[in-house]
Amino acid sequence: MVRNMRLKLSIGLFIIFLFLGLSSSWATHIRAGEIIAERISVQTLTYRITVVGYTDTRSNVVFGPGTINFGDGREEQLNTESSFSLVESLGNQIEKNTFVIEHTFQGPGTYTIRFQEFNRNDLTLNMDNSVDTPFYVETQITIDPFIGVNNSPILTIPPVDNGAVNVRYIHNPGAYDPDGDSLAYEMDIPKQFFQRPVNNYRSPANAEFSFNQEDGTSPAFLELDPIFGDLIWDAPGTAGQFNVAFRIKEYRKLDGEWVQIGYVVRDMQIIIENSNNRRPELILPPDLCVEAGTLIEEIIQGQDPDGDPIKIEVFGEPLEITTSPANYNPESEFQPTPGIVNFDWQTVCNHVRAREYDVRVRITDQPRSGPALVDIKTWRIKVIGPPPVWNDLEQMPGRAVELNWDPYACASSADEMQIWRRINSDPYEPDSCETGIRPGYELIGTTDMETFSFEDLNGGEGLAPGNTYCYRLVAAFPEPRLGESIVSEEICITIDVDVPIITNVSVEETDENEGEIFVKWTPPYDIDRTQFPGPFTYELVRSTGYTGDDDRISLIVTSDTLFTDTGLNTENLVYNYEVVLLDQGTKIDTSSSASSVWLEPTIINEAIELNWEFNVPWNNAVGDFRHEVYRNRTDPEGEDEDTFELIAEVDVTADGFRFLDDGSFNSQPLEKEIEYCYYVITKGSYNVEGLVYPLENKSQIVCAKPDDNRLPCPPVLTFEGPECSEYVAELPCNSNNFFHDLSWEPDFSGECDDELAGYRLYFTDDGEEGQFEFIEELSALELSTRVTELTTYRGCYYITAVDRSGNESEPSNIVCVENCPNYELPNTFTPNGDGLNDTFIAFDNPFSQCPRFVTGVEINIVNRWGAEVFTYNSLESNENDIFIRWDGRDKNGSELPAGTYFYSGTVFFDVLDPSEQSQNLKGTVQIIR
Repeated sequence: MVRNMRLKLSIGLFIIFLFLGLSSSWATHIRAGEIIAERISVQTLTYRITVVGYTDTRSNVVFGPGTINFGDGREEQLNTESSFSLVESLGNQIEKNTFVIEHTFQGPGTYTIRFQEFNRNDLTLNMDNSVDTPFYVETQITIDPFIGVNNSPILTIPPVDNGAVNVRYIHNPGAYDPDGDSLAYEMDIPKQFFQRPVNNYRSPANAEFSFNQEDGTSPAFLELDPIFGDLIWDAPGTAGQFNVAFRIKEYRKLDGEWVQIGYVVRDMQIIIENSNNRRPELILPPDLCVEAGTLIEEIIQGQDPDGDPIKIEVFGEPLEITTSPANYNPESEFQPTPGIVNFDWQTVCNHVRAREYDVRVRITDQPRSGPALVDIKTWRIKVIGPPPVWNDLEQMPGRAVELNWDPYACASSADEMQIWRRINSDPYEPDSCETGIRPGYELIGTTDMETFSFEDLNGGEGLAPGNTYCYRLVAAFPEPRLGESIVSEEICITIDVDVPIITNVSVEETDENEGEIFVKWTPPYDIDRTQFPGPFTYELVRSTGYTGDDDRISLIVTSDTLFTDTGLNTENLVYNYEVVLLDQGTKIDTSSSASSVWLEPTIINEAIELNWEFNVPWNNAVGDFRHEVYRNRTDPEGEDEDTFELIAEVDVTADGFRFLDDGSFNSQPLEKEIEYCYYVITKGSYNVEGLVYPLENKSQIVCAKPDDNRLPCPPVLTFEGPECSEYVAELPCNSNNFFHDLSWEPDFSGECDDELAGYRLYFTDDGEEGQFEFIEELSALELSTRVTELTTYRGCYYITAVDRSGNESEPSNIVCVENCPNYELPNTFTPNGDGLNDTFIAFDNPFSQCPRFVTGVEINIVNRWGAEVFTYNSLESNENDIFIRWDGRDKNGSELPAGTYFYSGTVFFDVLDPSEQSQNLKGTVQIIR
């Protein structure tokens, strides 16, 4: 009998140890991983999903099985027969396991692809119980026909490098985007399930694990460069293994704005050892900018301060692309220190893009003992398009110009040819790596890459005779890679003066009824006298406005070339003129139209801003000629020109057609009760010899007082979201970082001031009766904003408008948003010590069931006879733990039997409405053992 009992006991212990051994080996292998999504073709929505797992070679567990969820309601086990598995040894007791699965999505959308497998390896210091914690990573892709094909970022550098105590640790994933999208990096928290962090995660840089930086200063830090992706821990203070996670986000420029279209999460392990080894050093070439077609040949150098052998490796997109990839040698070999590798890259047109290529260079030493250390640096290479090359240009009938250029060297990769124009020459040479056009040019047309000519008709109006027009070309490359070429050389032409050209439209008298404008023009200098022998006469035509033929009227037919137009409303109207050329009474052609100069004052407290506009065929922005501003303060009528004085000469090429009169020209501030009157004289020129330059033309006279006492009207404020319950359902339970999106519309009705300088936004988290505080100044062009870093969701806003004098409107309508509290309790729990569902605890998964905006909870639990078995008040505890965490024991610590128990209590919410600040709790919970 005893013998049989011993035998049964031995068998039972054997089974237990066998089970524990299997469980341990099953659960101690996953170090790191990520998911890559690649669209197979543009015709289908089939993606190649690559799951990469880095495992501990000391475990005999094979990577997989794991569950991959495609984010569209479907999932598979990773070890299916359709999966392709590749296992590579990377050293440092790490293997890279690659599984590939193809999946077809049913339609456009944003999909979060998720992978989960049991379990992580044991003894990770910065989380609880890693051996029983699932490993989880995710990647998000956007499928949208309007944004084009989207592939996830690709990571080229595996997370295999160890570190040493008190030595700076660095990792870079070597990420690039095959579509040319822009990448950004941010830290994340390792997860065990979708939206559920691992238990009790702590940053490796916490004082628990790290103390000082490598140079001895404090505190230690863990940072991720948001642009380059360098993950730096400076410096580890404790030997052991740690896990971190980060997110690589991809952005694409859509309709002029950068929009996030996906991301990849890498969860990785860092192993720190005690060592006296010193980190090797890299010496990189300077960052490069080259024209497509350039052969890059550079040397990368490295050395180790301890004299250990070194290995230099190169990663990044230039080595991964299929068309003319880069290479380096020797490749992945240790060599004596100091050492070099030779980098070669024959660039081609297909490499042109707006962003630089990031080449990641890693150097690894080979110490005699202890961990190998690394350093990683980024070397940037930009590939730009070569400049287009002109062939010729020619003036055509109708005052048009035909432009011709050679076939573009990168026509197979570029998307369009842009034609840019300006009046008069700007023969600049682009700086090194400068692409695109400089300010001062106007885009007048684009062509495809199979077209090599363009006719400039100036919008159908013809180019102005006597002007010199200068052209440049820029080749533009398609989305999402974008990019531009170096600008072409400048090519210029002066339009023949074969019609009259207007030189003056000058306001000589400002009056509502008796205004006068002086108009002057030239004969047609370059006309074909054989075809048109003359004598010539001229018909002067006037219309209202800067351009067009509103109120068109013929004023005079004359053989003279000047005329004073009278009886005009120059105080309120702008006029434009054309000269019709007549040969013995027959119309030959018409000049370009030219308008009068219109001066507009903007009233500011103790200052007046002047802006002037016109539409003329000559160039009124010539660097040699400054526009003149005249002011009169002694004659409020502004009629006697002799009382005006010159107060400013404006360089309009630098400052534009504006001037602020704040009294600084004579150090006498403007007086609010005085009316000041102004006019300007514009100065310009054609590129025609024989004329007297500059061409001077006056504006009308305007008067204003620098006393702005009109208030703006308050804007209309709108809360745009996000909706609270939907928003927080995607956030972890303990989130306390929120944002609000607001928009507004200005109100220019009634007598309100419509000259706005900006807006001021005010906020309170205490309701409409709370004390509002100023939080943000916004420009007049901004009609929306995002308020970030809010520690609670609730709050109220109003906004005011501010005019250019600093006058602030009354507050707008008040917009309030409320917290969306939530508190849910389960109806069963199993306190059997297996680590799963062991306590009666408020739900924390999924995130939609998280406690939200809870300030406290008190609860009383009784058995079915009404005897109290447990009571709890979080507000009386030091940590105010609102989760309760009842372990199924009574007040004396004794286990309670399985059965149904009854609870009642109160949960307190953080909300503005006093009637909603508490809610009764009542229900049952069943203990299952």
